[in-house]
Amino acid sequence: MNSSCRTRRGGRAGRRAVGLAALALLVLAGAAPALAQEEIRFNTNFEGGSLGRIERTGENSFRCHVRGQQDQAGRNRQASWYFFRIDGARGRELTLILTDFVGEYNGRLGACPMGPEIRPVISDDGDRWTPIADTHWDDRAKEATLRIRPARDTVWIAHQPPYTPTRLARLLDEVNRYDHARVEVIGKSARGRDLHLVTVTDPALDDRGKAVVWLQARQHAWESGTSFVMEGALRFITSDDPSARALRRRLVFLFTPMVDPDGCASGQVRFNANGYDVNRHWDEVDLTSKAYLAQMPEIWYVKKAIVDRVASGRPIDLLVNLHNTETGEYLSTMAGDAGSRAIVGRLSDRLTHETSFSPSHGPVFAAARDSSANVLHAENGVLVVLMEQRIARDLKTGREPTVEGRLRFGSQLIAIMADAVRP
Repeated sequence: MNSSCRTRRGGRAGRRAVGLAALALLVLAGAAPALAQEEIRFNTNFEGGSLGRIERTGENSFRCHVRGQQDQAGRNRQASWYFFRIDGARGRELTLILTDFVGEYNGRLGACPMGPEIRPVISDDGDRWTPIADTHWDDRAKEATLRIRPARDTVWIAHQPPYTPTRLARLLDEVNRYDHARVEVIGKSARGRDLHLVTVTDPALDDRGKAVVWLQARQHAWESGTSFVMEGALRFITSDDPSARALRRRLVFLFTPMVDPDGCASGQVRFNANGYDVNRHWDEVDLTSKAYLAQMPEIWYVKKAIVDRVASGRPIDLLVNLHNTETGEYLSTMAGDAGSRAIVGRLSDRLTHETSFSPSHGPVFAAARDSSANVLHAENGVLVVLMEQRIARDLKTGREPTVEGRLRFGSQLIAIMADAVRP
């Protein structure tokens, strides 16, 4: 779904609101053809792009409504993702007011995924991202005001650095060239995109007796930080690093790198193309039911891959679900037995002392049963741990997470997961 709006110097004064019907091409102000080279254009006509209604409030100022997404019942609107491009921006002092953040979470009104600790990111090449320094949060109006003066004609702005299905496809092509890695398509999303399972281990050694760890990302499309962690993990464990080779000899590593590729491609938030939360409904999805396969194929196929493995007598020692939150950071599991506590305790201690992971509190054990993938512990005996990582400023560094930092954390995480499951 796309949006574009154009303004030109010398346009009509005053405020003019324009609705983005289906986020189609919009014109905010007219101008003579001679000034066409000076027009400002907003665009989301690219992978992962998202923005809602745009209002022009001045010559170079705009109020931009975050599009958000609702669930299958028209509830739980979330506005955690925006990603748009501005063309014709060179040298202009632009003021952007981001609004429409307030929504609903788990049936509770008032959820707001933005605040004073979060700064959107900007890029002039679509690849390297930095926080927007001049960001002001109005807590009463629930609006963020951004002031930028681009040095180049085109800039991209996003909630956090984006990670698209195209980037993942390039990574999987690289990974699949290694003899010790196998990339499989285990199913299709609601819109027919491939759902991948990556297996990494030393094929020269029998898998029987090897410990097994599983890493999963992007159940929620807006949580792009998890994909950079996933890439870092995959790049390290498939590398020629001596420690990676040693880990491949004694473990099997499994990865489901992007569970909601439709949402990641179309700039959605947390619901699949049919409106179902991909981190809920795991308890109700029945693998014998075609109805659930049609409604939530992303959950159905990934759950089937996990359940089938366990049913075949090949246990999974630890499965970590990667997630992002605004300001929290922690580990949570429904498991509470001594063995699970030991594994999660080792995982937590090493992450806290050796990496950027800075938990808001200690690990949560025997968490209240919900409908997330964590229920696989009760249903199938899989130790599933939810990992939340903040997108706000890191408590250890005082800076926002970077792409490089996420990649580095991924390489550390997968190694620490491997050590955590040692007897």
